[in-house]
Amino acid sequence: MKFLFTALLLAAASPAAADGWYFEASLEGGAEFWTYTNATGEVSPRRVRGNEIWITRSDMVNSLGEGGSCSFDNCSVSVTLGGQVPTKGADVKISFSNGQAYDFAASGMSDVLFDNYTTAGMGMTNRFVQNIRAAQWVEVSFDGKSHKFSLAGSSQALDAIRPYLR
Repeated sequence: MKFLFTALLLAAASPAAADGWYFEASLEGGAEFWTYTNATGEVSPRRVRGNEIWITRSDMVNSLGEGGSCSFDNCSVSVTLGGQVPTKGADVKISFSNGQAYDFAASGMSDVLFDNYTTAGMGMTNRFVQNIRAAQWVEVSFDGKSHKFSLAGSSQALDAIRPYLR
């Protein structure tokens, strides 16, 4: 029985691939979940990041909204292009295929582009996640770099969190 439980935990913590988008649950020290995209499906703080979008959910998972949407104080978005995050004050442009767009100056305080841990970031974070589901692609530009991410499989990766909400 102990072996079966351990095997289930390891399977749950492994990345679930969905057309270039991945889901991973960290079972160390609480329930933290990542939905992310990159070329290899690797999510490790020890490796070099490339062109990636990470949607990270904290252990406040029980307060996720309808369909696993982010709610107040539980979700952040990080974007790296060529392994780099935007520098402080950099003009960040985000354009979705469905016509939605963002244009703002990066805070440069951390690798988090925006989050809904603050009232100011709540709407932007929620709209970003909704557009990840609704659009076919998103193009992100900052610091002279630009990358167009396919959003194929992003909904499946976002939905992978549902079993953890029960």
